[in-house]
Amino acid sequence: MTVSPGSRESMTPASGRLPVARPLELARLSGMLRDRGLGAELRMPGGGAGDGAGDTVALTGVAQDSRLIDPGDLFLAWKGTDHDAHDFLGDAMARGAAAALVERFVNDVEIPQLRVADGRSGAALAAMLVLGDPSAELRVTAVTGTNGKTTTALLVRHLLGNSGPSAALGTLGVVGPDGRVREGTGGLTTPGPATLARRIRALVDEGVRELVMEASSHALEQRRLDGLRVNIAAFTNLSRDHLDYHRSMEAYFEAKAHLLGLLSEDAEVVVNAGDPAWSGLPPVKARVRPVGFAGEPAPGIPAGGERLPALLAHRVRYSGSGSHFELREEGQSGSHEVRLPLLGRFNVENALVAAGVALAAGQALETVAANLSGAPAPTGRMELTLTEPVPVILDYAHTPDALERVIETLRPLYPGRLIVVFGAGGDRDRSKRPEMGRIAAEGTGFAIVTSDNPRTEDPAAIVDDIVAGMPAEAEGHRWIRIEDRRLAMARALEIAVPGDAILLAGKGHETYQVVGTEVRNFDERAVLRELLGGEVRP
Repeated sequence: MTVSPGSRESMTPASGRLPVARPLELARLSGMLRDRGLGAELRMPGGGAGDGAGDTVALTGVAQDSRLIDPGDLFLAWKGTDHDAHDFLGDAMARGAAAALVERFVNDVEIPQLRVADGRSGAALAAMLVLGDPSAELRVTAVTGTNGKTTTALLVRHLLGNSGPSAALGTLGVVGPDGRVREGTGGLTTPGPATLARRIRALVDEGVRELVMEASSHALEQRRLDGLRVNIAAFTNLSRDHLDYHRSMEAYFEAKAHLLGLLSEDAEVVVNAGDPAWSGLPPVKARVRPVGFAGEPAPGIPAGGERLPALLAHRVRYSGSGSHFELREEGQSGSHEVRLPLLGRFNVENALVAAGVALAAGQALETVAANLSGAPAPTGRMELTLTEPVPVILDYAHTPDALERVIETLRPLYPGRLIVVFGAGGDRDRSKRPEMGRIAAEGTGFAIVTSDNPRTEDPAAIVDDIVAGMPAEAEGHRWIRIEDRRLAMARALEIAVPGDAILLAGKGHETYQVVGTEVRNFDERAVLRELLGGEVRP
């Protein structure tokens, strides 16, 4: 996937703020938030109160970082995990903020303050409203789940793009209607409320009318999406991840389930019914479309709502070039052939969810099947980067479930060994590390345990955690540890022989490595070129 430097966002001021066509009065915003149940209360400098006092305050933008304030902005302040933005109201005022949305009034700061009961949710909604509520001007699809969000979102963007301008927003950044990643839009899977509102506003102004978003558990739990009207919600799968943040699978699940609370009145839900976790979703009022494999149990259907015919994959076959299956609706005799250029069962699951979204958007099943066959391969997702001297596959798999799925997919495709190079992220869920070690030791011909993004942890300690799940007696002949990822890749190329394949797991689309607090350039494709003397042969 290529990067587009010429997007509208890349031409905005350093603050990132796009001008609004029509300023919003602070008093009107107060009333709108109160109507949404956020209990807004306005206090003006000098002690004035009530919405009437805010009639003359015009809001022309939003910012959640006081250093990025432009005159006329609404400063969004809430108490976070590491910082309390209320401490920066004075700085925001000095930089020209017109008002601040707060969770508590701050004395001795002469700036209009609008207090709400929930600062995070209020910030998400206020950001959208100040920018003209752009999410109401397009159809919003939100995709959540542990694995498959990026692939599913990009497949949806591709499918819906055949009917009109569509965009995706997620792990890679903003993917525009041309299918190119907008430069400078990467970072969080789901950005903060001010950035999110600005990006959606820009896309709407470009003519985009279909937006598919990745909804991460962090973003849902932190209410970053509470300003959206979600028209189609899609659930891929649920497995262990982010427990360093959520602390329990129950809390992790509840964060995902929050997406249902953002649905519009006429919404539709697409769910991977093969994952039993989704049966625990709260009862829904929306239409529900299950997707899955013909002849297999479908335990993951939430209660409530109007159940639509299931979308099923029949006669599924896998090869080194992709996945072939027949797509049909439950109760219908006819089916449509799909030649998906993506490897593995899990990508068929992703494609089924994407197809369900396309049906919800009004596309015909025949059209959906044809367009799936022409779908582009997402960067860093089962990406065959090299075919000689041996195949090298890059994948973002960084959870036990994802690693196991990728290994199970690749292992039967090659006659020799599957050599996996992998690690685990620092300052993240430690409990998954030995499980990833076990999966790699049991499922591959040879494993090299190395660094991923160690961040502020000791790389050796992370590797220690991983190899605790691997048989000690197999060290040296079934697995080794090389903490330097470049050296680990070099070793994999050195020991591979014809018939083998190499899986580089965990980095995928990432072109960097986070060591300490430093972000270092580390593009595995470039490293492969260097290791092979510039002779990378795709």
